Amino acid sequence: MAKILDATGSITSIDSIILEAKKYIILVSPFWDCPKNVILSLLGALKNGVQVVIFCRPKQKNDSERTLPIPYENWEYFRHFYEEGQFVVKSDGLEKLHSKLYLNENKCLITSLNMYNFSVEKNIELGIELSWTDEHDIELKRFVMKHLNEICEKAGLDAFNPIVPDAKL
Repeated sequence: MAKILDATGSITSIDSIILEAKKYIILVSPFWDCPKNVILSLLGALKNGVQVVIFCRPKQKNDSERTLPIPYENWEYFRHFYEEGQFVVKSDGLEKLHSKLYLNENKCLITSLNMYNFSVEKNIELGIELSWTDEHDIELKRFVMKHLNEICEKAGLDAFNPIVPDAKL
C-alpha cells in the first residue's frame, strides 16, 4: 500500500531507493544540486553494476558551466560510468520538466522534493512511496509508467517498463 511521507521520509526513501537498487535507478528532478550522501550512494550503486538514469532540465543561460547534475569536483568519479553508458543523463527535450520521481526495480517515490540541497534543507516537502510488488497500487503503477514513458519519449529514449522483469532503458 502507498505510504505518505514528509520531507524526512522522502529523503530517507530516496536514500533507500539508491542503496537497495540491484538493477536500475531512475531519478527525475528538474533541478539538481546533488547532496553529498546521494553522490556517495550513486557511486556505490554504479560500482555494484546498477544502471543509473537521470532526467533533468537542460542548462539555462544563467546556470554555471557545469551541465551535469553531479558537482564538478566529483565528476571524475562518474566519468568512466558515463562513458560506458551505465550512468546516463538526459536533458534534451525536457525544458518543461517539473516532475520529481525517484525509483528502482522495487519501489517508487513521487514527491515535491527536487534533488537540490536547498530543497532538502529548507523546503516543506511531501511524498508518496509505492512498492512495485504491492498489487493494491496497480493503477498508480500504470499511471507512473505512463508518465515516465512520456518523459522518455521527450528525451528521445525508448519506452520503459520496470514492472516487467529485466526491462531495459
